[in-house]
Amino acid sequence: MTPGPPTQLGRVALGFALSPMLPAFYATLFFAQPWCFPYGIALSYPSALLIGLPLYLGLRRRQRLGWWQLSLAGMICAVPAVIAYRIVGAPPHLEPFDWFGAAYLEAWGGFTGLSFWLLAVAGSAPVTVRVLFGIL
Repeated sequence: MTPGPPTQLGRVALGFALSPMLPAFYATLFFAQPWCFPYGIALSYPSALLIGLPLYLGLRRRQRLGWWQLSLAGMICAVPAVIAYRIVGAPPHLEPFDWFGAAYLEAWGGFTGLSFWLLAVAGSAPVTVRVLFGIL
């Protein structure tokens, strides 16, 4: 595998700023549970910084920034959330947290890693908030 162009710091920063927000945002929308967003943010950003950033730096050093490697890194970042849900448990009005729920949460982690790859690594054009959201 030949190394691609160097990853731009701005794209990486944007990827780390937006990607961890996606699972919390979509969980809030899909389940119509506004309380999901602050809990999701409280779990995803520390995990992204404490686990995801060292993983990203290690993968970048080894030139392994493919979509599937970063999706796997996202799944590894979701492990603390799985452990937290297992210990704390689900709220009484939701289904109990089981193996299917853990797999679902890991899938969200993979989606987050893939989203990070799309924002931070894929392509060579600069991605800015202005371009991303169509602000003129």
